[in-house]
Amino acid sequence: MILLGDRIKKIREEKGLSQKEVASKVDIDRGQYSRIETNKVEPTLTTLEKIAIAFGVEIEDLIKKDDPITIDSFEKSLVEKVKLIDDLEEDQKSHIFAIIDMAIANKRLKSTLTNALQGL
Repeated sequence: MILLGDRIKKIREEKGLSQKEVASKVDIDRGQYSRIETNKVEPTLTTLEKIAIAFGVEIEDLIKKDDPITIDSFEKSLVEKVKLIDDLEEDQKSHIFAIIDMAIANKRLKSTLTNALQGL
């Protein structure tokens, strides 16, 4: 089974792009992009969308598995929403991605604070 980071790296190399070029297009640090390709971190949905755009491919091309998988109703709904987002105007996409990023940041902050308080 090919991992997400490996698939992203393979597509990047097929497109003849450097990590630095993709990181710049995706607006993330090259080190963070490298961690995605080496499967050390999972990209956010926003980052995954930007990587797909940078490669000129669909998100499905990045996340498709070689092995058949079972998609539950939540995952199916999520994929459908991502496809619909692609049809929105750029400013609408930016607003949606900002909301998603804010929700993720809030969750991470809450987790960090909880862990810090437990250490007291």
